[in-house]
Amino acid sequence: MTKPAIQASPDDALQYMLQCNCWKHNMLVYPHLDVLREIYSRYSKSQLEKGKEIIVLLPTYENVDSVRHTLTDIDVDVSKFEEDGSLVILDSVKGYFGSNYDISATIEMLAKRAEGERGGGGCSVISDLGSFSLLRKEQELFEYERAWPSRLNLMKYKGFCCYHQANFDRFSEKQRQHLFEHH
Repeated sequence: MTKPAIQASPDDALQYMLQCNCWKHNMLVYPHLDVLREIYSRYSKSQLEKGKEIIVLLPTYENVDSVRHTLTDIDVDVSKFEEDGSLVILDSVKGYFGSNYDISATIEMLAKRAEGERGGGGCSVISDLGSFSLLRKEQELFEYERAWPSRLNLMKYKGFCCYHQANFDRFSEKQRQHLFEHH
């Protein structure tokens, strides 16, 4: 039996994320894009204002400029934070499947940089993994998810793997259980 996806309000999800310790690999199933936008924007604003973490956002169902606009709408100085390297926004399809890009290595490098330059705060990654479903790469998704827990002890990292409810519902009971086991 698969454990149920936790139904939480954006406020509850945000509080969990803010209290979450490093070396955590988490899963968030969201009902629609507006909920995800609210969560990632509020989390990013909070953490960027503290100045101790690098925030990495990997959207699937909106483009990078849309994410920038969402953050700007809640008074995040996106240009400043991107310029100083504390905010990184990458298209998830390019990040996971771009021929010259290794997102795992990039996240590891950013986490190490955050530890050294930002007072040990680490790196938070909020990634919409819908890119795997979009490209019909479900097997690669499960391999990717399985690999992360073993890499966590190598870096100060908080990962939030986000799944749109419609994509999550397409997985079999066994596949959902597999995802829960690796978070």
